[in-house]
Amino acid sequence: MSAFVKSLLWAVTSKTIGQYRNQCSNPSATQEKLLKNIIQNNKNSAYGKKYNFKNIKSFGNFQRDLPITTYEDVIEYVEAALEGHESQLTEEKPVFFAKTSGTTGKPKYIPVTPENRAMKSQLMRVWLCHLNKDHPRCLEDKVITIVSPEAEEYAPCGTPCGAESGHGYKNMSKSVKTTYSSPYEVYAVENYDAKYYALLRIAAEQSITLLYSVNPSTAILLAEQLGAFTEDIIRDVRDGTLSNDYQFEPEYRSVIEAGLRPDPMRAKQLEAAATKTGGALSPKFTWPRLGAICCWKGGSVTQYLSKFDNYYPENLPVRDIGYFASEVRGSVPLTDEADSGVLAVPTNVYEFYPADTDGKPDRLDLLSVDHLEEGKQYYIYVTTSSGLYRYDMNDIIEVTGFYEHTPLIRFVQKGKGVVSFTGEKLYESQVGDAVAQVLAKYPGNNEFIAAVGVLEDTTPQYIFQIEFETPPEKKLAEEIIRDIDVTLSNINIEYESKRKSQRIKPAMLHIIQQGEFSRYRKRSVEGGSKSDGQFKILKLTKDASFLKEFNVIGECEAPEL
Repeated sequence: MSAFVKSLLWAVTSKTIGQYRNQCSNPSATQEKLLKNIIQNNKNSAYGKKYNFKNIKSFGNFQRDLPITTYEDVIEYVEAALEGHESQLTEEKPVFFAKTSGTTGKPKYIPVTPENRAMKSQLMRVWLCHLNKDHPRCLEDKVITIVSPEAEEYAPCGTPCGAESGHGYKNMSKSVKTTYSSPYEVYAVENYDAKYYALLRIAAEQSITLLYSVNPSTAILLAEQLGAFTEDIIRDVRDGTLSNDYQFEPEYRSVIEAGLRPDPMRAKQLEAAATKTGGALSPKFTWPRLGAICCWKGGSVTQYLSKFDNYYPENLPVRDIGYFASEVRGSVPLTDEADSGVLAVPTNVYEFYPADTDGKPDRLDLLSVDHLEEGKQYYIYVTTSSGLYRYDMNDIIEVTGFYEHTPLIRFVQKGKGVVSFTGEKLYESQVGDAVAQVLAKYPGNNEFIAAVGVLEDTTPQYIFQIEFETPPEKKLAEEIIRDIDVTLSNINIEYESKRKSQRIKPAMLHIIQQGEFSRYRKRSVEGGSKSDGQFKILKLTKDASFLKEFNVIGECEAPEL
């Protein structure tokens, strides 16, 4: 880290932590003030006029007058903003649209306004200041991270649409950029082998003291790739080159190569490091000053965390990065303990609904922040400065305690019918659509039972259980599962990204013995777990025990995308 950035961070740490503590000391007042600002600032937007924002004077008015929403409820305003029409969900013009998977085949485009971006940056500073206070070594040298490209496409109005991680990386200040190991152009490389190689080849010649990876699966993948690239990395560090064995766009190769210099001494250090692990580079010896890993620690990712000691220094601190998605950044972890963070009450307005309550809530059923109880789980709804109002995240969080009267929350899981191991957010409806499209091309009464997400080592895989009227031969079965994998990638951009980046294995097909589904139904009804008239199973689950319910007579795996 540059001396300027380090001194600046230390200067703001005490002030930032104190200010955030004060905001959390009275969360209801903080939320009320934020809500009034959001409503006042957007009263003349198209959405604000429709719901008479000018008449909303309190939290009670807000709950009474505004409906609970999903993306489908606001899509007309988003599409108008994409076309360049002003003052749709907000009076501020979006500067970016975060592109993420939707429940249908079309991606969601989440608007990001300048105010919203500034508020997220402030939240990041709060998180960073606490990390810096507890682990000052983390920011002494370079940070390695991986982000997705900012501009996967451009809206008709010319605004970039893509990954918010890339947007933030590309638009950070020059002084902050100096703390990161790689230039943005590395992340814009389309070929994943080339992208990973460039990232690790550049990082290998530097002292890395912090690894920041949203999903811990990426930390594992980078460690494995570092070992696989050992020979090429050492040669390129020695010669100051970038291997021609990897496919780079010419414009990105030229930018990356411009920053490389021969470093024979560092190459010798890497050779010595590789000998400690049988000839393959490992993060624990390549970057011995590594001070912490920052990543998600909750939900379905704990199995990855247990693998860290295989690649990274033992007992290395791991700091959770908080609850966030494309729509919202919602918590700030203040310690290394567990996976909880302080609900970000100065940044978004939150409402909740008990997760153990059946049925959908009415607009007056949602609870404000001061009604939450420790140990209880809730569905979470957000109102943001970028134009989401009472937005259903379909996420379940748990209250684990309180910080200055503000709840500490941890992400538990997506709602029913959604599975996500590495951020793919796969919906039951997407799986059903993909399988239906593929099976429609094949004759017979073929019964799709379910897709089961499993995580046996460090890379998840989806297993599709299908009972065929006429079981297919191996070649045809391979064609079917390949088509399902490709179709699902076309439907869900997050799934496609994780498949291409090798964070999800190719899909697998289980050919189920004929009559098995009927027998399962009979067992379920006779056992009393389901009624005959209302018999229904989820078409998507991560309950691996479900695979044992059916006799498999054949299986095959899709090829790599």
